[in-house]
Parts: sequence; structure tokens; C-alpha cells
Amino acid sequence: MSLTLKNNPRRQLKFGLSFFLLCLLCPLTNYAQTEFSTWGNITGIRVDNQLMEFNTNLVVIDKENKERKTRREGQKNDFQRQDSKKIFSYEMGKLDWKNSIQSFENGRSEISIEFSSEVDTLINGAYFRISLPEIYNAATKFKITTPEELSFKDIAAKVKDIAYKAPATAIRIETPTRQLDITFEHPTEIFIKALDSLNPQFEINFLMAAENIPAGKTFSNKFSIKASGEIDKSPANLKIFPEQEGNPFDGIGGNFRLQNPNADPQVIDYSLKNLRVAWSRVEMPWRQWHPDLEKDPALEAKKGNLDPKVKAAMEMAQRLDKMGIPVILAGWFGPDWAIIGERARGVNLDGSRGNPLDLSKKKEIYSSITSYIKYLEENYGVKVAMFSFNEADLGIDIRQTPEEHNEFIKELGAYFKSQGLDTKFLLGDTADANGWPFATPGSRDPESKAYIGGVSFHSWRAWTDENLLEWAAITNRVKAPLFIGEGSIDAQAWGYPQIFEEPTYALDEIEVYIKILNVAQPLTILQWQLTSDYSVLSGGGVFGNTKEKLHPTQRFFNLKQLGETEKGLFAIPITSNKEGLTCAAFGDSKKGSYAIHIVNKGATRKVELSGLPKNINTMEVFLTNQENSYKKIKTLNVTNGQLSFQLEGASYVSLTTK
Repeated sequence: MSLTLKNNPRRQLKFGLSFFLLCLLCPLTNYAQTEFSTWGNITGIRVDNQLMEFNTNLVVIDKENKERKTRREGQKNDFQRQDSKKIFSYEMGKLDWKNSIQSFENGRSEISIEFSSEVDTLINGAYFRISLPEIYNAATKFKITTPEELSFKDIAAKVKDIAYKAPATAIRIETPTRQLDITFEHPTEIFIKALDSLNPQFEINFLMAAENIPAGKTFSNKFSIKASGEIDKSPANLKIFPEQEGNPFDGIGGNFRLQNPNADPQVIDYSLKNLRVAWSRVEMPWRQWHPDLEKDPALEAKKGNLDPKVKAAMEMAQRLDKMGIPVILAGWFGPDWAIIGERARGVNLDGSRGNPLDLSKKKEIYSSITSYIKYLEENYGVKVAMFSFNEADLGIDIRQTPEEHNEFIKELGAYFKSQGLDTKFLLGDTADANGWPFATPGSRDPESKAYIGGVSFHSWRAWTDENLLEWAAITNRVKAPLFIGEGSIDAQAWGYPQIFEEPTYALDEIEVYIKILNVAQPLTILQWQLTSDYSVLSGGGVFGNTKEKLHPTQRFFNLKQLGETEKGLFAIPITSNKEGLTCAAFGDSKKGSYAIHIVNKGATRKVELSGLPKNINTMEVFLTNQENSYKKIKTLNVTNGQLSFQLEGASYVSLTTK
């Protein structure tokens, strides 16, 4: 039995489910790769390097019709590779999901899903959900293959306002330029829902389980998914504007917070030997430096009572300083005497995190922090460029209000000066790019500006154009450079570290960096970390991987390629006529030096670049992707400020003058 369903704006369907991943093919090529978020939702299938976009979730709908679906930091995740399989596991309270993906040479991807509950429970349904992008519009056709026979049970749904509900063995979703083919191992009830009657946004929901879910029973299904469609290989036009020089870019930096004495040293050695590190950020273990308020920590250190953690942190700062790398000092945990309440672990009862400072002990707090910096300078020769509390807006682990943050900078800044220290402050140093309101009071207070050496946010989340422009405005206001104090894209990925070696993660991460460089123009991006934590290296015991020798990953070569940008080049505008290309450009008209960075999430295509100064004759092309590691591809001739080249799909490409 075969049915064709055309969109009807008045037809609507009920809930659905979501999750995971696939890998597919184009009729003209065998190359295909499934793209997915770091927490496992599929974002599409790359065919001949072009991403055929759609989004998935795993969804549970309870008896009150409330949805819980897989999302960023919305559940406990795990990710493992088993030979050619990629396996995501989830815990949603007492509910468990498992999704395995295996790809085949012919472009077919098999997705195996399991759902279970640790206790007897009642739900409306558990679903795999596919959400279709705007390209699937009112012209979309759904060709549904149903079983040869249908019973009353098959068509009598307890679902309201649905467009279509019936069991299916296969479904084809077609537009004039895209196609998805999905087949099921056994007949599966599907719901199709149009979310908007004017501009349909379709959800396709595949039922996994419903109503009574006995404890320990596993519900499973397998899907085979293929994506195909037109590949956009039309040329892209890029143009730079070298006369509009903005903020300088020093290159990449790194965090060196020591947490693993067994694996950290080799990773740090390799990173410092093979990367050009322009800036560093090191922990101040304040809690271990001054645990007892009644004792002078500097005097105790001189007596030989220096805590090993403090000693290691100071030696790390000294090593970096001797290499000519400026040191930023960041504090996480305060001593018990300096905070209010019992030390927080995780989320507090009121939803907050961390502990506020005990402001009745301001004098002692300021003296204690100053003593650390002075001891580091006097005994290790390190002049600390800037200081901050890490993510104080969120409470990781000292918590401040925006007003407290501003007062802290003013008061401690004045105290630093009175003690002969040149150390300034990082304004903000927030957990995410949407934390700019935390830095706003300080940016508007004229008394604070004298003590602000830089502005900082971390790139874990919320890197929208709007947020990036707010940070650019703050840096202009205080006339201090912007730092990305922690660079990466998934703060929870330490819990499923094999994700760091996925090409999707590597490409997504460098794309975010290039976007930030273009819009916000930071002085540097400090990778989190250049230690074994969230490492850009693998093997050698990093994350327990002892089967392989220590080696660089694709993320490492992305960093190296970006970090080889000549120090001090200025950000310059660059425009593109193609979506899927993320670009940033740098140049210095006096030096005649230029660097252009492009992340291409689309297909391989020709690029025409214009706007280069007439005195530029050649540019070198470097490539990092799944197959190439910061590889010099060719040298291009520049004619009258223009050049053309073939831009690899799903790749990070840089063009630089010699």
C-alpha cells in the first residue's frame, strides 16, 4: 500500500521524537558523512561535501503533554566508538536512550535506537523526531509505504490535530532539490506535523513506545536513511577591504590549568613546541595558597610550606613567562574563610552556582590575592598581566553580581597600585558570549577603566552576531582588547571525550573561532586547554587512551593553521555571497602582509577573491580537513588584486602572504 501526502496547511499532527545520526550518499559519489551536534542530534548528511540539512531529537512526552528532548546540556550524555559504529547514550532521569550509527560504502546509514525505563512509568510517547528546514516547503511531498494490511488499531490514534498518522515501512520526503529516504526494520507508527500553516515547518515523528512502559523492558527499532539532492557548486565571490584596518590579532593562546599530573606534562610540552602560543591563562590556586586566615601565606611559602598545587601553578606561569608568553591569572576556588556559606558543589537549592565572597573581609581578601601575585613576581620572576575570577557571572566558582564585579575591579585595582603591582583586570571573563550584561557596569564606570587591561568572554555558548557586537562595543568603550578567555564549543564534552576526535566537532569549533574573529575582533582566542583536559591531542594516556601514542588531532592542526597568522595583523572586513562560508581576514598595509581564513561547510567550489592590494603578487594556500593536516596546497598568483582557487568542501582553508 503506497500513499502520497501533499502539504495541507490545515492538517496538523501531534508530537514526535528525536535523535541521532546517519551517514549518506549522493547518487554521483560514494562520499558521505553524517553531521551531528556534540550531544548527538543529527544536523544533516553531508553528500559530496554539501550538507543536506535536517535536525533530529529524541523526545519523550509525558502524560501532561510536556516534552523532554535531547539538547545541549539537557541530559547526561555518553559517546563511544566501536569499530565503525558511533554510539550515543542518554540518561533522562529514569529514562534511557541508546543510539548506534553505522555507515556503509553505498551511502546507506543504519541507525539503531533503544529506549527503556528503570521504573514502571506512563508516558504519551517516546519518539525519534526529524525537523525539516525551510527548503522543505509547501511543495514537499511525502510518499509513505504502509503495510499491506491495516487494522482499526493502526488508525485509531489518541492524538489530536494530526496531519497524518499510520504505520509505515518506508517514507520518502521530496522537494524539487532534496530527498530523504527512510526505511524501517519493522512497521513504525509515524506522525507528520506542520508547525506553521503559512510557511510549513514539518516534524516527522517515529513512535518508539507509548503508554505503559514496564521497568527494564527495551523498545528498539532500526532506520536506514539516505539523503540526496542538488549539489551547489556555483562559484563564491569574496571581497576584502584592506583600507579598513580594525583591531590587531596576536594569534592563538592557551589555558594551562593543571589538573592531571600524569597526562598534562607531555601534552603541554608538545603544544608549546609545536604551536605559536601568543597568550596564556594560568590558575591561581587561591584556596591552597591561603587556607588559614591567621597565617601569612607568603611567610609560610618561604618556610617551605608551599602547597604542591600552588608550586606547580607558579612553575607553569614561570615557564610561559620565560618563553615570552604573557600570563593571565584566573581564580576558581576561594579559601573557606573568604566565601559565604558552605562550599557549593554543583547547583545550589536556589538554582545558583558557586559562593559569593564575604565582603566583610574585603581587606583580607585583597591582601591575600595581592600576596600571591607579589610572591609569583618576586620568587618566580613572573609579572602577571591581568587577573580575574573565572566565570563569576555563573559562579564557577566565585559568584559576583555585575555591580560587585565592578567594585572589585576598582577597589582591588587601587590596592594593586598601592602595592607596586602593574597587574590589571579582565573585565567579564564570563561563561558564555551572552554574559555581556555582567561586564556592562564596569565598562561604563570611569573609575574602573584605569584598572582594566582587557575584556573577556568564553565561547562555550551563545556566539550570535548580536552578542558578539555587544562585546565589541564594550571593548571600544573601555579601549582595551578583547580576549576569548576559554575557546571551545561544548563545556560538557569532557564527559564523552571521544567526541573531540570527530571531524564534525573540529569543523564546528574552528567555524566558531573564525566567526568570532570576524565579528568581535579579539586580540586572541585562548584554547581550553593546551593540557590533557579537553585536549587537542589524543593517545599517550589522554582521556585514558593508552592504545595509541600521543598524536595531534584535526583540532590541533586547526589551531596551528590559525596560530600561524602573522602576529599583529589587523582585522579587516570580508564579504561573501554564499551561505556556508565563514570568513575572517587580517592585514597590515605597511607590512604588505595578509591572511584570509575560510571555513567551508558546503561543497567544493571555485572562489573568486578580490580587494587585495595591487602590490600583492602571490598567496599561499593551506588546508586542514579530515584528510589533510595544515598542508600547503599551492601558491596562487594575484593579478590586479584578484585571485581564484578551488575551495575544498567541509574544510578549513587559509590564504597567506609569504
